Amino acid sequence: MTATLIGPLMALLLVAGSAWTMPLVQRPTLPFGVRVPAQRAGDAAITTQIRAFRTRVATAGLLGLLATLTLGAVFHTAGEETLTLVGSAPTIALVLLVALFYLRARQVILRVKADHGWYGGLAQRVAVDASLRTQSERFPWAWTLPALLTVLGTLVVGIALYPDMPARIPMRTTGLEVHAWQPRSPWAVGLPVVLDLFVTALVIGLLAWSYRSRADLEPSAPVRSAAQHRLFLRRIGRALLLFAAGMNAAMLFVFVPIWQGRRPGALATTGMMLVCLLSTAYVVIVGVRAGQGGSRIAAEAPDGERPDTTHVDDDRYWRFVGLCYVNRDDPAILVQKRVGLGWTLNYGNPRSYLVIAAILAIVALIVLVPTLG
Repeated sequence: MTATLIGPLMALLLVAGSAWTMPLVQRPTLPFGVRVPAQRAGDAAITTQIRAFRTRVATAGLLGLLATLTLGAVFHTAGEETLTLVGSAPTIALVLLVALFYLRARQVILRVKADHGWYGGLAQRVAVDASLRTQSERFPWAWTLPALLTVLGTLVVGIALYPDMPARIPMRTTGLEVHAWQPRSPWAVGLPVVLDLFVTALVIGLLAWSYRSRADLEPSAPVRSAAQHRLFLRRIGRALLLFAAGMNAAMLFVFVPIWQGRRPGALATTGMMLVCLLSTAYVVIVGVRAGQGGSRIAAEAPDGERPDTTHVDDDRYWRFVGLCYVNRDDPAILVQKRVGLGWTLNYGNPRSYLVIAAILAIVALIVLVPTLG
């Protein structure tokens, strides 16, 4: 197997693995982004769709693996750029298939939910834990050190290599070609450091914000779900901070050969992909063990829980198959996702677009500064 296929194979495994584990991460009351009463979380219609989805993903993933290896053997004499493009085709096809599998399962559950009147006769309520505001979880500042140290390490390595840096360094490459060169300058060392700082600050900022965001508690078990939410914040917070450190380390793999006047070769690309894969896999493992909002974390259910109640059926606020939350009457900006792990913006709140604009402006500034210089 040529080293050029390592990247596409890792990407394919990442897509297949993330899709296969997705039903484990989601709340039992949010299968495929559909809100269902806690009393129906184990319904046969849901478990059947979960099994079918995972079987389809596993089958498509294996076929994609075989297709990638076959294409690599057929096009092994082609150029590196062509081989990378051809080898990535099965991953793109897998992403489309996963989306179709997801939509199919979602539509079946929505239809069964409507046909059988799952919310009929149930008291719909919203649970709030005021202590999450008055006695919020402490942000794990000590866990930011690995990410900050990798930023410092990148700066130290760049400074050490700067005296021997050639007069021109590659800044944009495709395959074996270098499409853009940049004169040696302090910015050549500063760019990856700025990028690392941006990623680290973004993760820390959004994570600290999420610690203050509204918890999505289950009204039938508010005390237990509040305890699970706190444990979820601790575990996923640490995992995401280590993920930021991994992304910073991956950036160093790319920039070391650039600082030496070479395009990133197979070794550097493989190292970067491997670090990214391991970092992402760690977050996925933590997410699967915890579940979205801590739904898979064991917690005591004290007296006073309300098994006769259920969460408000709020499907109408989740657009684009449950990916986007749009509620103009909700003052919250950051809410927990329905699909996947973590948080998303309330696109019905105009202030969310200010957050997006600020992030895009910073990215544009980082990209444009070398050009303007």
